[in-house]
Amino acid sequence: MGGRNIKHKHITQRPYCCVPASIQMILRRRELPVSTQSEIGYDLGMILPRAKRHSLGIRSHSGEKPKSGWGTRIHLKKYSLGQFFKKRNLPLTETYYPAEYFKSPRHLKKFIEDGLKTRNDLLTCFNYPLLYSEDGVWGHASLIEKINTNHVALIDPGRKYKQPRKVKIDDLFMAIKNHFGGGIWLIKAIPVE
Repeated sequence: MGGRNIKHKHITQRPYCCVPASIQMILRRRELPVSTQSEIGYDLGMILPRAKRHSLGIRSHSGEKPKSGWGTRIHLKKYSLGQFFKKRNLPLTETYYPAEYFKSPRHLKKFIEDGLKTRNDLLTCFNYPLLYSEDGVWGHASLIEKINTNHVALIDPGRKYKQPRKVKIDDLFMAIKNHFGGGIWLIKAIPVE
């Protein structure tokens, strides 16, 4: 797959930890301190089903299932990636682009091309079953690694996907649009003065 790309070394997620595993990959690529998925997840508002809170060994806030599903709540300001980077004194900043920002697959493609060209990390959250033609409805996060004419390659932190997963831009567009809290987080370095 040609086109623009960023290299992330795959890290396998723990249950419900697709965002924390993705953050670990970003921090590793940028040679910044990396915490455990449990620690990262807690700072990002991790909330798990009551029956799994202790058995998984992952720190979790308590509460009802959010509209976006179990896992982190990075769409909320107090659990945002920006707040996480500040708390950890990491020289990174983030800008969230919600699904509504993307007017068409072509617009999404241009956004991804521009983001990768400037060596930024792009974290996307989407409706997993819709993107991969499976039954059910739940959200998932992956890093965007490459783009070419009609496809993007996602680094999926899932256990069975050590290599990038190639998906159509049109399909990713629909999967982002059909998930509560779906969108893309553009993560870049804060310039050193």
